[in-house]
Amino acid sequence: MRPQNLTIENRKISPKERPLLIAEVSANHDRDLDQALALVDIAADAGWDCLKLQTYTTDTLTMRSDHHSMKIDPIWGSPTLYDLYKGAGMPMEFHQPLFQRARERGLIPFTSVYDPCDLDFIETLGCPIYKIASFEMTFDDLLATTAQTGKPIILSTGMATLPEINHALEVLDKNNAATIILLHCCSSYPAPLESINLNAMTAIGNRFNRLVGFSDHTLGSIAPLTAAAMGAVAIEKHYTNDPTREGPDHRFSATPEIMKDIAKGVDDIMTLRGSPTKQTTKAEMVNKSIGRRSAFATADIKKGQKITSDLFRFIRPNAGIPASDPTALNEKYSLCDIPKGSPIRYEDIS
Repeated sequence: MRPQNLTIENRKISPKERPLLIAEVSANHDRDLDQALALVDIAADAGWDCLKLQTYTTDTLTMRSDHHSMKIDPIWGSPTLYDLYKGAGMPMEFHQPLFQRARERGLIPFTSVYDPCDLDFIETLGCPIYKIASFEMTFDDLLATTAQTGKPIILSTGMATLPEINHALEVLDKNNAATIILLHCCSSYPAPLESINLNAMTAIGNRFNRLVGFSDHTLGSIAPLTAAAMGAVAIEKHYTNDPTREGPDHRFSATPEIMKDIAKGVDDIMTLRGSPTKQTTKAEMVNKSIGRRSAFATADIKKGQKITSDLFRFIRPNAGIPASDPTALNEKYSLCDIPKGSPIRYEDIS
C-alpha cells in the first residue's frame, strides 16, 4: 500500500493535497548573497512552498584534472567540471541567512546534499528534509548517511533505470530511511517536452509503492501543470529573476511570471480535481431539472382515468416521472385531474 501522506513543518504532503511546490535556487545565487535573498522573496511572492538550495564544495564533487573526461560543453560557460562547480557552488555562509529569510517569508527551507561530510553542518540549520539529486542517487555512502539522519528524503530519478531506483531504495531502507518521495525527472537542461514522459511518474509510483512527484527542467509551465493534474505530490523547478544573467543555470530557469503561473495553475487544477466521488454538483442542479426528460400529459387526464401511452410523453423539463423509469406508468390510473402540459408525478398515479 503506497503511503498516503507526509507532514513537513505542518505542511501535509499527499495525493489529496496541493502539490508541494519546491523553488530550486541551484546556481542562480551567483555567489552574491543579495541576489540569493532576492530569490527567496521571488519564491514567496509567487506562492511557492519551499526554498531549495544545493550544498557542496568543488572538491567534494570533483578534482582538478586535465583528463579529457573532465571537459564539458561550452554552453555551461566553463571548460571543465571543476571550473563549473567552483563558480556555481553556494558559499556555506549563505545557508543560515537564506534559511532564516525563507522561514520569515513562510517557506520551508531545505537543501540537496552531495557529500556525507556536509551533513553535520546542514543538520545545525534544522533542515527538515533532504534532497538527493539525480546525479547522486548511485552514491551509496551518501544515501546511507542521509538516511541515518532520520529525516524524510526526496530522491530525484533523472537518468535512472528501474533497477537503479530499486537499488537506491534498498540502500535507503536498509539504513532506516524515513518517508521517501520519488521525483520523476529528465536530466537534460533544458529538457525537451518529448523527453519528459510523465507516464513514467505513474509507473514509478506504482512500481515502488512510494509518494511520487516531478522535478522539471523544461521551459515554461505546461510540464509541471500536467504533472500536477496527474497527481504529483511535489513539483520542483529551477527559477531565476533574469534568464539572461550570466551563470550556468539562468538560461533554463523559470522567470517570476512563470513561477506565479505555475502556482496559480496548480490551484486551479486542485479545484478541477475536486473529490474522488461522482455526484451532481450545485452548479448542475438547474440544468438537471431543466434538461432531463420526464412524463408530461399530452391531453387532459381525468381523475380515475387509465394512463395510456397516447396520454403522455417524456419531454423536458425534469418535473415528473423520469424517462429512466418508463414502465412506471404501465397499467396505472390517475389519482387526480392532470391538465394537458402538466408533469405526471409518482404521487399522481396508482
